[in-house]
Amino acid sequence: MERFLRYSLERGRPIRVMYQDGECIRQATAQVTALDGDEVALMTLRPRGTVILSVGQVLSADYRRGDEGQE
Repeated sequence: MERFLRYSLERGRPIRVMYQDGECIRQATAQVTALDGDEVALMTLRPRGTVILSVGQVLSADYRRGDEGQE
């Protein structure tokens, strides 16, 4: 999972992320704007906004639809 977070951060590409927000599980297409130790900052595309989470709250990460991780 950390591989996808770093991919998004280093290449500036959005990824699909599933994360826990309180008692809710959310899925979003987001771009990682910061990855610092145990925290990750995501800029969600819909609705536009920034979410700061601990890495433990991120349940899964994958390439965005149509992206295969190639340049």
